[in-house]
Amino acid sequence: MPKKIRVSAKVRTEVENRLRRIARAGSVFVDGELFKGIVHDPAVFTGDDYQVDETKFIPVKQTLFKLKRIEEGDHSAQVLRRIKVKDKDGVEKDVVAIVMPIDIHLKDVKSVHPISPAMQEAFDGRMGVEEQELRGVPILSVYAPIRDSFEDVVGIIEVFGSLAPDKWAVDTLKY
Repeated sequence: MPKKIRVSAKVRTEVENRLRRIARAGSVFVDGELFKGIVHDPAVFTGDDYQVDETKFIPVKQTLFKLKRIEEGDHSAQVLRRIKVKDKDGVEKDVVAIVMPIDIHLKDVKSVHPISPAMQEAFDGRMGVEEQELRGVPILSVYAPIRDSFEDVVGIIEVFGSLAPDKWAVDTLKY
């Protein structure tokens, strides 16, 4: 069994502060009106089979790429939307679907994921933070709301970074 990677409180705080700044910028600059119109056939959402409006998809993707250049350091981002699905018993529940990652899937590549408490914080209009693990490396995620012109939360942005980038980095598209 591999040895657990230890991260100092100082490193964690520095990474969290950087990710919070980027997530805050993303929350402002990702256009919620465009974002909520990206998926135009929400009934189909398995894998990459959903239909997207490219005139809305491309500007949001370009914004995510620009966010990567705001600060130095290992980080990436993706945007998620809340959808309803029925579980095996036919009970409807809320989950998130990845609409657009920009270089790496932090979450398993599948159509939907449960809503974590940190994600729910963002859906409630605040920032949420959670530690995860990817390939044995601690990863920190910061979630922030994406709002439309009525200030309604229409999605969330996840900005995440490795807490041990010397072991494994999430930024696969270095600038």
